[in-house]
Amino acid sequence: MTTEPPQPPPDQPPAQPPVEPPPPQPPGIPANLADWGTRALGLLIDYAPIFIFNAILFRNTWLFGISWAAGLLYWLYMGHLDGVAGQTPGKAIMGTRVVNTQGELIGSGSGMVRKVAHVVDSLICGLGWLLPIVDSQRQTIADKIRTTYVVAGVEKKGFAVDLWMPPKQ
Repeated sequence: MTTEPPQPPPDQPPAQPPVEPPPPQPPGIPANLADWGTRALGLLIDYAPIFIFNAILFRNTWLFGISWAAGLLYWLYMGHLDGVAGQTPGKAIMGTRVVNTQGELIGSGSGMVRKVAHVVDSLICGLGWLLPIVDSQRQTIADKIRTTYVVAGVEKKGFAVDLWMPPKQ
């Protein structure tokens, strides 16, 4: 004699196991972290002017030295924009922003220090730049050093020269 499991009455649906909500992000981590592809495209947009400028001047050693210095200043300026606006032009076009654990802007000095900390991302054969692909907090090594996050969901802006200008106070 075989016994069948009890069946629910015909007017009631079968019992469903309770669905657990996804685990919340740890305190201090924004919920809308930007994915690696969006971050990479923003970086390419930011540095396209310098890549083009250097490519044009590559044959002339003297001018190439000047363009290298200009590139360094441009790189630090991008850090300044990250700090005071939360966005470089590439981030503005891609709809991302750099924030601290409270979701606030990080300030000019911290933005430039974050840019300098990106050197560490490059020292390990560039692997620090790829870390957001596998990191649960989607941070580069520089982001971990400065405790910053790149978040998505910010209004995307169209390409315009004023994206390279600091925000008006």
